[in-house]
Amino acid sequence: MPMPLLAPVAVASAILTLKSDTRPATVYVKKPRGTLYWGGAGLDGPYIQPQLAAFQRAGIEHVRVGLTNTAVASFGAVTGPILDAIRAGILIRYKDDAEWTIASGMTDDAPQFNLIGYSYGSVLAAQTAHWYARQQHVVDHLVLIGSPIDGDFLADLRSMPTIKRVIVKDLRQFGDPIYAGLSQHELILAAPELKRQQDRRLGEGHFYYAHVVRDSVLRWKSLASELVDQGVR
Repeated sequence: MPMPLLAPVAVASAILTLKSDTRPATVYVKKPRGTLYWGGAGLDGPYIQPQLAAFQRAGIEHVRVGLTNTAVASFGAVTGPILDAIRAGILIRYKDDAEWTIASGMTDDAPQFNLIGYSYGSVLAAQTAHWYARQQHVVDHLVLIGSPIDGDFLADLRSMPTIKRVIVKDLRQFGDPIYAGLSQHELILAAPELKRQQDRRLGEGHFYYAHVVRDSVLRWKSLASELVDQGVR
């Protein structure tokens, strides 16, 4: 079971039975609205805020960044992202029926409910979308970028009627060995190449959007425009 993503602020109506009263009490809460973006392992890095700004300039106005559910807070900026990557590769790339809820970043003014994730963040977005969809909340767009998500989990998300659209953006044309739906064996074999790309810090392969290089601004802008063209608002 994953660490709690965020404390709930927008969840389905629930029936609670108090110990002192056998009568059920119905609790009504707000519908989730807005767009949340999770970055790669560590949920930090110099690319996060510029990418967020690119989303906003392109027309995804009500977008916020996911900052929790990372091991960085407990283990620091060096070990934390490594542990995040391990969790993504071994645990949370698979479907999980636990609660994955959102505590902040939602706004009543937003026209849609969208969840966008890159790399490690993509499986956080997927788990969150899966939980809300199971509570009969509509997820307008689930966007998975450079995602190590399991194939069966991806198929399950695509089959859910309350998730209107699943957008998968693999980065294989840039040399990323990871793609949505890859097997555990393929993910293990990809590890040396991922480390090489990470160490080189040239914005190649899996780190096409994560490493800040000369044309990063154009890359972030292009990604934002692509999502807007596909209906994300």
